[in-house]
Amino acid sequence: MKLRCRLDGLLLHATLPAGYRELLAYDGDEGFALEAVEALYYEIVSATPEEMLRLEQAHYRLLRPAEDFRTVRME
Repeated sequence: MKLRCRLDGLLLHATLPAGYRELLAYDGDEGFALEAVEALYYEIVSATPEEMLRLEQAHYRLLRPAEDFRTVRME
């Protein structure tokens, strides 16, 4: 999935690994855990339906789809 920072427009690749409840976002090769409350500052640009469901289950309800959001297929 791709996230965009609402403050500066930075695009980040993110993943919610199976068995984890923390979303991992990557700024280049460096990953960091995105706290559920920090999700207020990000929006989802693209994700699979499965990723969207897992985000909801992991309590990332503040992370909303962007106006230009698009659903992608699982690869």
